[in-house]
Amino acid sequence: MTSSKRRRDVGGVAARARSRLCSAATATLVGLALSVAPSPPATADAPAAPGAPPPSRRAGPAGSLVLVDPAPALPVVHVVVALRSGSGWDPHKKEGLANLAANAARRGAAGQSRSKLDGRLDTLGAALEVSVDPDSTRFEGDVLARHLDEYLAIVADVVLRPDFDPAEVNRTRRDLLAQIDDEGTDDVNVGQRLFGRNLYGDHPYGYPSEGTRASLPRVRRDELRAFFRTHVVGGNVIFAAAGAIGADAFTAAVARRFGALPAGAAPGPNPLAVREPQGPRGWRIQLVDKPERQQAQIFFGQLAVKATDPDYVPLLVATTSFGGQGMTATMMDEIRSKRSLAYGAYMTLSERLGRGALGGWVQCSTAKAVPTLKLALKLFVDLMERGIDAGQLAAAQTVLDGTTAVEMDDPARRLDARLTAEVAGLPPAFVDGLPARVRATTLAQVNEALRRHLRAHDLAITIVSTAEALRPRLLESGIKSGAVDVVPYDVF
Repeated sequence: MTSSKRRRDVGGVAARARSRLCSAATATLVGLALSVAPSPPATADAPAAPGAPPPSRRAGPAGSLVLVDPAPALPVVHVVVALRSGSGWDPHKKEGLANLAANAARRGAAGQSRSKLDGRLDTLGAALEVSVDPDSTRFEGDVLARHLDEYLAIVADVVLRPDFDPAEVNRTRRDLLAQIDDEGTDDVNVGQRLFGRNLYGDHPYGYPSEGTRASLPRVRRDELRAFFRTHVVGGNVIFAAAGAIGADAFTAAVARRFGALPAGAAPGPNPLAVREPQGPRGWRIQLVDKPERQQAQIFFGQLAVKATDPDYVPLLVATTSFGGQGMTATMMDEIRSKRSLAYGAYMTLSERLGRGALGGWVQCSTAKAVPTLKLALKLFVDLMERGIDAGQLAAAQTVLDGTTAVEMDDPARRLDARLTAEVAGLPPAFVDGLPARVRATTLAQVNEALRRHLRAHDLAITIVSTAEALRPRLLESGIKSGAVDVVPYDVF
């Protein structure tokens, strides 16, 4: 079974291929970046949230980084071993390589079969999941504090000593392909995949982390070994823990179990990702044809900024005002509350090492899809031209303050936010400083960021519905036939 721990990122490209016992599913990253100050040395401790022990940064084996966020009241430790590279490093036409490598490693390591590894985990009452997104590869799970050392021994086998047995690699590949087929039944997931490609084109961020039906069969076993050889090196590894563990104890346990971690610098960026992605020009509709749909999933958006951009936080505030989770957000208020056009209407800003995505998602009936789309686009143009007002700013700041507090109250989510910030190149203190930075953001900063970055007349638009029913409605509304591209839902 697969599950998602995070709110969907409608930009699609931030979706994380996630596995529990080596199956892949789409999950979401929460965008929380807000600072661009230089990082302190690894031995420095970041400021703590009020009432919490300070998070710690230590030097780990072979030049790695150790992050610890203590929560002594809990008997459990959430552990993550992360690589500072993920599917964004996949070669062209071999998308999904990183995800296949990580999942295959989880299924056989140090001469132990998948069932043997699972049995060792079962004796500890623990689990080990694999998740891959464009910027990171993560092995993570929860374990009782008293079993931490034995748990790290299992994780070390998987990370340092993967077998990549040919038969197991082929089984893993088949399972991942079956997972892709299964996810094709989820219209939102289909829309995310196609929207990401529509927005980013051939840039690595435009491909799903789990790969595609065409790319996975091309990946060779020796390329999986090469991925681990290149990426599992000290300068590219982060060891992180949150829960009932102190910094000294966790650092010592990591040193004991991961002493064989090879030294080496983090690999350079994927050459494919070095070039800037080229966003869409004008408005073209990608109509993803799924038979017998009564509903339409509408995705629209544009390229945004890197997480380290000074305008990231002002754009985050603006996005919350326009398409946040609250019922007072512009999209929800205008599209759902006032006109009852849609079941939900949202926009998110993804947090990325490279350029993120500003993506909107609206779910409505096929009969209402055309007026819903036109209203959503009009509202986005208005946002670009007029910005937000003081009341909207205050409401967005209040929403962000509350949602951030809820997220940060959970040690595992807090650790996830710290790791995401780390791989995005943000400084260690940014997570704890988020509420203050949001509160300090001015109306002028928000509206100036919108003027600088919004391109409301140049958008990627993807709609998942039944083309036979929706295309005539689009044409009757005045949209030219040449501006609508119909593609099958299983094309990608």
